Amino acid sequence: MLKISLYTKAFLAALTLGMGFYFYNINFTDHKITSVYIPIWKDLKDISLKDKNIDIAILAFAKINKTNVYFDLDPAKNEAIKQNIKKLKENNKKTSFILGIGGYKADGFSDASMDGNRYFFTESMIALVKELDLDGIDIDWEYPAFDSWNTTKARTEDTKNFTNLMKELKEKLDILPRKNKNYYLSFAAGNEDWYFENVEVTKVEKYVDFINVMSYDLTGAWSDTTGYNSNLFKDKQEKSKTSVDRIINLFIDHDIDPSKLLLGIPAYSYGWENVKSSPDDHGAFSTGKPIDINKVDLSYKTIKEKYLNKDGFKRYYDDTAKTAYLYDGSTFITYEDQEALQAKIKYIKDKKLAGAMVWEYSQDSDHGIVDYLSDNLNK
Repeated sequence: MLKISLYTKAFLAALTLGMGFYFYNINFTDHKITSVYIPIWKDLKDISLKDKNIDIAILAFAKINKTNVYFDLDPAKNEAIKQNIKKLKENNKKTSFILGIGGYKADGFSDASMDGNRYFFTESMIALVKELDLDGIDIDWEYPAFDSWNTTKARTEDTKNFTNLMKELKEKLDILPRKNKNYYLSFAAGNEDWYFENVEVTKVEKYVDFINVMSYDLTGAWSDTTGYNSNLFKDKQEKSKTSVDRIINLFIDHDIDPSKLLLGIPAYSYGWENVKSSPDDHGAFSTGKPIDINKVDLSYKTIKEKYLNKDGFKRYYDDTAKTAYLYDGSTFITYEDQEALQAKIKYIKDKKLAGAMVWEYSQDSDHGIVDYLSDNLNK
């Protein structure tokens, strides 16, 4: 028999202990994640993640053509996006970059995820991850078995096909060479009761590292009544129809591990003009004309630059709902600010959630939402 020296035994013991400590740190510390979506349709050269302490950056989004994924149909533009991603990754080595697929009104999932197509679909995603040396995949299918208000193809089989899609992606990511890194798998999740009827969240959860909860758009430009975009709780009079807390509890009530939930935070706002309101309401839950945010920039960056304490706008805070808003006597804007973020950070810690996800990074200001989250989530 091969004899092992005392020195070798000591070395192996130390190595085992060290590796055990390493994996304990990676998997069992209570580090809260700061995750952001980065829009690849904007010039990535203008996006700097330096000193932001961002854990995960999701590249939003690759598109679907049959069973292939791509960034742009124009080969030159497609290649330029790939090169920009490589530069962004090279300049931000501490951040994990994940390939985001889909997005709102992105079609193709229902067909690509069918039996017979799914193998080639997952192979295309894995190939792009390998080509760009990325750190995982985020599926933003809005929504399985629901046509997203007549904007995408959907079928009842989507429910099981989505589960199988995530299972097969997990299996393929798991066999990739590690090279001292982890591969993450996540998906963007809806925030209404019908979502849980169409998606087997309890089955899917075991295949993923994180669930990006879209806990925003709780009201918006489709309503002629003002309200809150991402209120943590309902207001005192319960005029708000839902809340972030209600959404998170939907997942927990479906036995989802809270430590896999990333609470979604918007870096954009909604607004209404010509608001008719009583003096005590300061524009909240009052009738008005929705502002088209595709034409009027109401990003957090612009809110700070052009609206906050300017031109008659006064900032109000609903201390029950834990959300901020602006009102100038005519225009009402619901938005995030540090006081609202402080409440959400406490909530994330109290609920033992994984951390926070921000949509989307280019809408944030310098020293804004992302900075505040990364500076305070782990204090």
